[in-house]
Amino acid sequence: MESSFFIAFVIGFLGSTHCVPMCGGIVGILSQQQNSSNRQAVEKTLAYNIGRILSYTFIGLLAGGLSQLALLPLEPQSLLLFSRIFTAIFMFAFGFYLLGKLNFLSYLEKLGQHLWKHISPLSRQLLPIQNKKNAFYLGLIWGWLPCGLVYSALAWSLASASLVNGALIMLCFGLGTLPMLLTMGFASEKLIQLKNSTTARRIAGVLIIAFALFNLVSLNDLHNHSLN
Repeated sequence: MESSFFIAFVIGFLGSTHCVPMCGGIVGILSQQQNSSNRQAVEKTLAYNIGRILSYTFIGLLAGGLSQLALLPLEPQSLLLFSRIFTAIFMFAFGFYLLGKLNFLSYLEKLGQHLWKHISPLSRQLLPIQNKKNAFYLGLIWGWLPCGLVYSALAWSLASASLVNGALIMLCFGLGTLPMLLTMGFASEKLIQLKNSTTARRIAGVLIIAFALFNLVSLNDLHNHSLN
């Protein structure tokens, strides 16, 4: 699973340009509020992102726990096969997304709109953001914002069929989105240039597809071992 956690971080990093339209405005407000020193702006931005990533981790814990409970009757070998196959499907989908051959994130975002209608009004009570406590709570709420990138990673947590692994996948994914959202401005422009680079995206896409193929090959080895 260690390699899966690293891939989850990479996916969060490579996909975080998708986060800028959704979270960039909030981060901009936190870093440019009047009467805020540079230190206060940094503390508020950190607090917001900690809250956001904690929400991702909690949602991953729920997804992994629910799938673990639902698949409890399965034998450990069958459970592992299911997890590996679902993970490989996710890897293929995201790899082809990076290659520009598949755009599925916008469709996934429509799935969470109904829940977001009930959660989003809570954020209005925290604006304007006066302190890092409010920024943290706003991050907790904003972590539930409908986002195809988050949902695709969440599907992977669901596939893990493990409460702990589901939470760790979403934690690593959330940490991968941090560089972009912590460096809004000049540094983020450089990151956007890197991640929007056709060459960089193609290399990343090929690597992730290769990882998916490796997962499938290891499944065959696992199956042959179980037969023996």
